[in-house]
Amino acid sequence: MSDTPCPLCGSAQKMKRPRVLYGHQVCRRCWSGFITRRQLAWIVDVFFLQFVVGFLFGFFGAMAGSGKEPATGPIVLAFVGVLAFKDGFAGHSFGKWICGVQVVDRESGTPAGFGRSFLRNWVAAIPLMPLVIAFSMNRGPRIGDGMAKTRVIWKRYRDHPVFSSPAAAAKVFE
Repeated sequence: MSDTPCPLCGSAQKMKRPRVLYGHQVCRRCWSGFITRRQLAWIVDVFFLQFVVGFLFGFFGAMAGSGKEPATGPIVLAFVGVLAFKDGFAGHSFGKWICGVQVVDRESGTPAGFGRSFLRNWVAAIPLMPLVIAFSMNRGPRIGDGMAKTRVIWKRYRDHPVFSSPAAAAKVFE
């Protein structure tokens, strides 16, 4: 048991079996809260993308006319495009926005743009990679975060050393 309080919630009582989050020990409750938000955001994004792709499939199917196969090429390109660039809206996807998490640059803490979003998410277009991503989220940064030099933060605790960038954390301790 640690005598130091959780850097997020401030409770020393909950630090019986701390977990590591971005190199900091936090209580299990805060760790679970962050991981649950991150996973829920991913699930919301998957369902949202399915809705968008279903809409596009119906739209292009109607445009192709009755009795013809819908043009699937534009649908696949739209799906991959939406998937790859989904976090580019100031570091938010639809799910991240709802769940209160955000993708930021690992060093500066600035919200991710479309370029970082693409670097972070293109691997999800590889078959079976979404399953690997889903099961690796509770370990911290996922594969795409390493390539894009990003991290996911809990916006509520943006200024806490656990989620702030090393540059921002240095300013806090000066």
